[in-house]
Amino acid sequence: MKDFEGPGHSCSEPGDVTQLPTPMAESIQESNLDRGQCAHAHESVEFDVLYDEHFGLIWRMLRALGVAASAIDDAVQDVFMAAYRQLSGFEARSSATTWLCGIACNVASNYRRREHRKGGLLPLDPSWPESAPGPLDQLEQTQAWAVVSRFLDSLDEGKRAAYVLSRIEGMSAPEIAKALGIPTNTVYSRLHAAHGALQKFLSVNGQGVLP
Repeated sequence: MKDFEGPGHSCSEPGDVTQLPTPMAESIQESNLDRGQCAHAHESVEFDVLYDEHFGLIWRMLRALGVAASAIDDAVQDVFMAAYRQLSGFEARSSATTWLCGIACNVASNYRRREHRKGGLLPLDPSWPESAPGPLDQLEQTQAWAVVSRFLDSLDEGKRAAYVLSRIEGMSAPEIAKALGIPTNTVYSRLHAAHGALQKFLSVNGQGVLP
């Protein structure tokens, strides 16, 4: 049985002291340690793993969904704080990734509304998602992401979220449906509309291929 490290002590799954070292088991039995402390330690370990495995994904998503660079750190923190508060109620009906993406979409929506009230959104940082190795590559990347930024900003909130989750994060339509809390058919409809908007955008702006 796996042990979990908590503040100042370690514990096994709640209610089971048979697998602990004898002194620890006796201590728990004698002091009648609240089972909730062990459950909290277990939850904290799970959250640490969740954070480590999904930080990069959530950062990319929030930027692609239009959160300004100046607010990205706060937005990422908001996502994981919300996830931590909701962790005990997560029933694994979808993957942890899908669940976090849904939270990220809600957080991004809130930040976008704030930016609109303050006077508009900033374009995506051309250095995102990574720095290019050379000047020519950097120029091409800057131009490409300028196109991406303008296109994403031309979509409404629903289509943008579906497009980002599908084309940038590679999620399937059923996964997107769970993340956004909408029917799968609605996802297909939004992706189809976004694809049509993309073709029109490229035609109007004289772009051949959008990366």
